Amino acid sequence: MKAQNDGHPRSRSNAGTSANSQRVPRTVKEQQYYHLVRLAWNLNRRGLRVAVDLPLKTEPVLVVPRTTGALRVMAFNAKGTWVYTWGQGPDQRVRVLADDAPDRIWELV
Repeated sequence: MKAQNDGHPRSRSNAGTSANSQRVPRTVKEQQYYHLVRLAWNLNRRGLRVAVDLPLKTEPVLVVPRTTGALRVMAFNAKGTWVYTWGQGPDQRVRVLADDAPDRIWELV
């Protein structure tokens, strides 16, 4: 690995990429992660402690600690539409791009 000017190692796969270039998520797991991180930042700005868990063999999940137990939010593609879900009922999901998506999650905490 080669050191950058800031002293942090840089892998060869990133050697020719610009810091300003945007990479489009390609795999389903990358897309899930992307949506969960966007939600995590939005909730964190509202004062919530959140974490994105990226397990090796299962789906990524957003974990929001609560006194009643952690809220686990997942992102998945349902018939061509990305949704956040925190349970199995139709009232326990919201479209990823819905304006009120962060509000719906915030209300649960």
